[in-house]
Amino acid sequence: MDYLIKRKDSCKNKVKHRILHLFTAIFLLLLFSGIAHAQIQQKPELEVFKKPTRKKSRLKVSQTFQLSHEIPEGSGLCVWKGMLWTHNDSGEPVLFSLDTATGKIIEKYLLPGVANNDWEDLAQDEDYFYLGATGNNTEKKDTVEILRIGKQDLIRQKPSIEKIRFTWPETLTDGKRKKINFNCEAITVVGDSLYLFTKEQKRGRRTRIFTLSNQPGTYVAKYKSTLRTRILITGASYDSGTKQLVLCGYNLLLRPFLLVFPETENNDFFGGNMKQIKLRIPFHQVEGVATSDGKRYYAINEKWHLYFFHTRQKLHVIELE
Repeated sequence: MDYLIKRKDSCKNKVKHRILHLFTAIFLLLLFSGIAHAQIQQKPELEVFKKPTRKKSRLKVSQTFQLSHEIPEGSGLCVWKGMLWTHNDSGEPVLFSLDTATGKIIEKYLLPGVANNDWEDLAQDEDYFYLGATGNNTEKKDTVEILRIGKQDLIRQKPSIEKIRFTWPETLTDGKRKKINFNCEAITVVGDSLYLFTKEQKRGRRTRIFTLSNQPGTYVAKYKSTLRTRILITGASYDSGTKQLVLCGYNLLLRPFLLVFPETENNDFFGGNMKQIKLRIPFHQVEGVATSDGKRYYAINEKWHLYFFHTRQKLHVIELE
């Protein structure tokens, strides 16, 4: 009988030891997992506000062209091969080439295998177009993407399309740590990097700069700086010759503006002077801007109507000094 009791106690002790070892292993696993997570988790950077010297002016556009009914929602804009290139922000997945002298469509280029869902801006380097499917008005998209389109294949009507996918990082916004799925309608290319400019209506109309690699893959965008714009940023154009950045957008009354950052140094776009130009074309929802020389700019607006107010889709020519 004593033997049975001792054996029973021994079994209980073994069970207790096994349970203790199990809990110890789980504790250590959770501990090291937490440490590893803390090591790889990106530390949010404090929001850096830039305050460039702001010079205000007004400017008339030099020419305006009515656009085809096929481009009711013209969004991105580039100049290449002496033509303008644009797209709608929804509908058929097509790039259009336009005559710079008339705004008329020269050719259409179908982009097979992709859907046109919030295509917001078009940027370029020597070999590629970068089409930003980055619209996110509801801020519900966790991952957004940019389509990298080979130019030479495109003009042969055999487009090669690669994807640059990314998520937004946590940021310290107004002193609070937040994960915001930003709406972004303006992108440009400088060297081997893409620069993204957010469109923020809910947070006092500001824009933040984020950067990405221009190579296909999946990334987390990197925050750089913030500017209180007082307008909604909808397009970007960088001229590598003059190192001038121009952003376009509009205020809550649909008054279009250009923000001009001349002679930017080391890609610190908001670190110098800024010209804020009010365009004398009220009630135009300007969505894209482009140049080939840093002097003559083109801007595109989409069709818009509200009750008795109506604006047709147009292309505008703007001469900057």
